[in-house]
Amino acid sequence: MHGPDWTSLPPDLLAKISEEFPIPHRARIRATCKDWHSAIVPVISRSPWLFVPDDDGEQHNSTFFSLPDKCSFTYPSLPELCGMTCVGSHAGWFVITDWKRKVSLLNPLTGNHISLPSHVARWNVDRVNHQAFNPKRIGKIVFSSNPTVHNYVVVAIYRFTDWELTYTKSGEDRWNLLETALTENDDSYKDIMHHDGKFYCITRKGEVIAFDLSGVSPIVTIIARSSALVSVIPAGTYCIQLACSNTGELFLVLKLAIDYALPYDVNKSEDVIVLRLQYSEDQPCWDVVKDLGNMSLLVGNSNSISISTEDLRGMRGNCIYLTEFFPETYSEGTLIYRKARMFDMKKGRWECLYSSTNFLPNTRKFPVFFQPPFWFTPSLL
Repeated sequence: MHGPDWTSLPPDLLAKISEEFPIPHRARIRATCKDWHSAIVPVISRSPWLFVPDDDGEQHNSTFFSLPDKCSFTYPSLPELCGMTCVGSHAGWFVITDWKRKVSLLNPLTGNHISLPSHVARWNVDRVNHQAFNPKRIGKIVFSSNPTVHNYVVVAIYRFTDWELTYTKSGEDRWNLLETALTENDDSYKDIMHHDGKFYCITRKGEVIAFDLSGVSPIVTIIARSSALVSVIPAGTYCIQLACSNTGELFLVLKLAIDYALPYDVNKSEDVIVLRLQYSEDQPCWDVVKDLGNMSLLVGNSNSISISTEDLRGMRGNCIYLTEFFPETYSEGTLIYRKARMFDMKKGRWECLYSSTNFLPNTRKFPVFFQPPFWFTPSLL
């Protein structure tokens, strides 16, 4: 007796059946044969994606916008994501937290989940002072690529009296202050990124430091002193973010800060400066970049991403993709501005990719940790 010919199922029926399976299973079903591959819609559109938060901050579903394909789609919410707020993204994973101060890594496509410590140690071992990890004190969180329960490192810019670095690793039960005597005094951290096994940070004064946290003790390296940046920045206040090319070149993206107290203008063009770190015989220095060629940089609240647009149709080269997030607090509640924009370096102007404004009243039952949009690279690992 011969088995049924499953390839003869009508494509519409096959697509409907596949929707009942989890995303990783759908990917395997689609790879079964040519007929099934043609009938089932791809579960993974081309990356990078833009993660778009729900307007009310609850995030019942995961909504994304594929930049290369210029299409949006929504994945049903995982139980682990319900009631949580996303505070970062890297290598196909979210960093999520809730009002009870639980912190986790979550892959929203596979459901894989890694619980992180919920307490942070402010001082060294001889002066331990634990406190609950407060999501409202988070500036930014990044982590090592392809994390697993037994192998991960997470670093957060966290506000104590100032913006400092705290980290945790697999096997540890708390967040630890990342201190170094090499950094300049009375400085705080502005941005952080992970690349090729190291964490790169920039301070308020423009000093760039690399941390290798793979061993028992952190290894700290000064990449560039603040004096190298001061000499190339014109007058003004800039938001500074780190980025790195696929070949390891280090970049800074500087955007002229706007006055949040003024009326908000989505289409307003602020000046953008892109710098590349160059190594000379004397000391590293920053050079102004006018043309990125086929490369584009995606910066914002997630780990920065560098892409080559040569083989990625739908994406534009020589551009800066930026996510932004501005909460303004009033007596009745909070007005939240979210947007994602693209700065064309050749044309010298912005193009808006996404923008939303919504008001969250103070009458909500639980605290709201206002989440921004951010870049996302899907992974089934």
